[in-house]
Amino acid sequence: LNFFLVSPILNLPFAPVVHPMLEGIFNLLLSWAAMFAGFLSDEREEKPNLLPVLPIVIGMQFLTSAFLLPYLVTRSNEKSTTEVFQEDLSDAARIGGESRVLGPLLGFVGTGSIGWGLFARPEFGNFQERLASLGDLLSIDRVGSSFVVDLVIFGLFQGWLVDDDLKRRGIGDAEDLVLLRNVAKFVPFFGLAAYLIMRPSIPTRTEA
Repeated sequence: LNFFLVSPILNLPFAPVVHPMLEGIFNLLLSWAAMFAGFLSDEREEKPNLLPVLPIVIGMQFLTSAFLLPYLVTRSNEKSTTEVFQEDLSDAARIGGESRVLGPLLGFVGTGSIGWGLFARPEFGNFQERLASLGDLLSIDRVGSSFVVDLVIFGLFQGWLVDDDLKRRGIGDAEDLVLLRNVAKFVPFFGLAAYLIMRPSIPTRTEA
């Protein structure tokens, strides 16, 4: 499929013509998977995991929930007394995972993917016609159907890492930041994007 819609947007001659709703679902899924890079701080020298988090996040760009679920099951939990500083993080976690650009950028990509599915390729008709033809396609396309299943899985498990992430930021009490915590857990995709934008930063040792 057209990764992040680069080929069709640039009108490249080798870009395949794919059902726009399937393209939208696929690229929404990619941007959602990439948001889990915001949890790269879940692995540090003093908190190793059975499966390393950076390869998991990279693998999610190709096999999505097939990488996510084993990681969630096997990862180590954050201790309630954890003190984490920027200096404890890997370069990838500090530069990429903690970037304030991550949430708005991927939120924009996901929103654009939804818009693409609804309005791109006018030859696929109006919303009802698109939805009907997508249903016909998914009934015979097991890979396409798996994308829909992955969306459901992401929606169910996107909040799994939020409580531990807040502990790393000094927010250990479940009654603190209740609104942001619940938005991150229970509002699919956009809630996670908002969380990555609004969550407290991990301090440096000099700030502590």
